[in-house]
Amino acid sequence: MIKYSTVHKIPLFLITGFLGSGKTTLIKNILESKDNGYRIGIVQNEFAPANLDGIELQNIGKSYEILEINNGSIFCICLLKDFITSLASFIDQKKPDLIIIETSGLSDPIAIAEILQHSELNDKVYLKASWCIVDSGNFLNIDKMLNRVQHQLLVADQIIINKIDCTNSKNLNEIRKRIKKINPLARILEAEYCQIEVDFEKLQSDPYLIAPDMTNTLKITHESRAEMIACVFKSGRKMQLKNLENLIRKYLPSTIRIKGFVLLNNNQTALVQTVFKNMDINVVDHIPGNTSLVLMGENFNLSAFSRDFRVSVEK
Repeated sequence: MIKYSTVHKIPLFLITGFLGSGKTTLIKNILESKDNGYRIGIVQNEFAPANLDGIELQNIGKSYEILEINNGSIFCICLLKDFITSLASFIDQKKPDLIIIETSGLSDPIAIAEILQHSELNDKVYLKASWCIVDSGNFLNIDKMLNRVQHQLLVADQIIINKIDCTNSKNLNEIRKRIKKINPLARILEAEYCQIEVDFEKLQSDPYLIAPDMTNTLKITHESRAEMIACVFKSGRKMQLKNLENLIRKYLPSTIRIKGFVLLNNNQTALVQTVFKNMDINVVDHIPGNTSLVLMGENFNLSAFSRDFRVSVEK
């Protein structure tokens, strides 16, 4: 078993994937299946100012240590130094046996090598394995973010084509073809709800995974802040489920991602997840707290959404 030591470096597992691909679901699956004495440290990076995925993990009842980095990508030059210092401090204080980093869906992870070679970290952690999760229902429609998605695939040694129940065999074949063109060396798995077997001991990252001829075809630069509006909407008001569905459906064209919790007037809570034009709203027992939604889009108008939310509540 991997154990923390002041001498040996801690293995780090990197999880990337575009918005809504299933990164948090994979971590939940890992936490729920690991009762073998690992002290797991989780780093969650959210592009928006609030981390609703962290709230989701709290409900599984498993023990772990968490470091949240919000309001930007950890690979952005403007956050890089603060992230390195925060991670080094997190390791010293929590002493995890292994670390899992869940990046923002908008992250470009090419800078991971530079981060781990930094003087504050190079004697503490090493990259054990890198996963990239692909949303099979939307992968063929994300041309606007293609360069970023290519980078996520490029640094992965294991790629999980997730949500295979949401597509057909023709699209799956096209997805595999595109993935292999970008990264022919990665192992490709297919899953529903990120249900895969994870063996931390056997996983090993290949330091030569990024071939020279691949890196020459991509512009490798530090990631600047994406031209993407990311907002957090909060309210204590409650609404009917039907009105919520109509409201979210109205804003699908102007967003690429909506996720969070909405209070319903029957003392239940709606879990909202959208990716592009796909909408998933599930009703669960009441979750304490106010309505909290993260909304991302290039032309998203928070004032208009707030006004429409108020109208929907009053219907």
